[in-house]
Amino acid sequence: MNIALTGTPGTGKTSLSSKLGRNLVTINDYYSDISNGKDEEGNWLIDLDKLNEVINVKIHSNTIFEGHVSHFLKDIGKTIVLRCNPKVLRERLDSREYTEEKIRENMEAEALNIITEEAIESYGEKNVFELDTTNMSIDDSVTKLKDILNGNIKSNKRIDYSETIMDWY
Repeated sequence: MNIALTGTPGTGKTSLSSKLGRNLVTINDYYSDISNGKDEEGNWLIDLDKLNEVINVKIHSNTIFEGHVSHFLKDIGKTIVLRCNPKVLRERLDSREYTEEKIRENMEAEALNIITEEAIESYGEKNVFELDTTNMSIDDSVTKLKDILNGNIKSNKRIDYSETIMDWY
């Protein structure tokens, strides 16, 4: 089964994906081929049609497609959305020297559950799993991810960070 491993930047996609022991396709490696260039701030302008033209999921098996737009790929068997409390996400993105605007944008996306909602729209609630990496070690996160991948976890409770927005004002 092919898996989309997605989430906002800083949730652990890259750190965890290489430790899962499966074939791996990193969407970041295709940005120049799946985008319409970059905006004024240097962010790739991803074209979702190009994403699916360039990355043909059907020719892969037992592959993890890792990237914050991987949930837009067609023919995915399961989508796992990595989540992180926006307060901790701020620290992670700040350590990567993201601009304040990008940090805020990603914190808002996380608090509003944007990626999970997009994934559910594409694949349905039963095929979308969330994993909160906020307070988990990499090893614990990998163990939990493998449980999801191996079908040991059939469904999960949705993560809700919407109330964290109240702390921002």
